[in-house]
Amino acid sequence: MTPWNLLDIHTALRASWAADTCTPSDVTGIAWQPGNPAWGHCDITALIVNDIFGGDLVSGRSTAPVSRKAFTGGTGCPTVWNST
Repeated sequence: MTPWNLLDIHTALRASWAADTCTPSDVTGIAWQPGNPAWGHCDITALIVNDIFGGDLVSGRSTAPVSRKAFTGGTGCPTVWNST
């Protein structure tokens, strides 16, 4: 099996992120949008990256400012990170 490289992983993840594959956002009520394709995919993306690279998964609630929603899942949202 050929090892994954970061570009292949990035391409595969971007191709899989869609409205019908995201986690429903009951806490914030913000729907998935093509302009922010990673929205609602923190958990599964972290699990996939963890399967490939290993490391520890961290689950918590984001308290970042609203301006950082695209990167953290939004203020107060349950979020999962791969801490590798």
